[in-house]
Amino acid sequence: MNLVINIPEKYLFNQSSETLKFLLKLNTAIDMYRNGLLSSSAAAYEFLYECKKRGIECQTYENIEELDAEVAMLAKELP
Repeated sequence: MNLVINIPEKYLFNQSSETLKFLLKLNTAIDMYRNGLLSSSAAAYEFLYECKKRGIECQTYENIEELDAEVAMLAKELP
């Protein structure tokens, strides 16, 4: 599906049209997820896809214990 929205330049608030396009897509996906119109697996897939596009390697865990250990470690470090 393609959707065309004409937004005058004065409403870009010093950001590129690409940034605005990305934010509109992201906020729409978040709202769809919040309202049960997008599954968590689809949201996770989109997140991982975006990370890959940006050259960010995603962390994977072999088991739940490994994940729990990292969560516990982060809980100690964050306020």
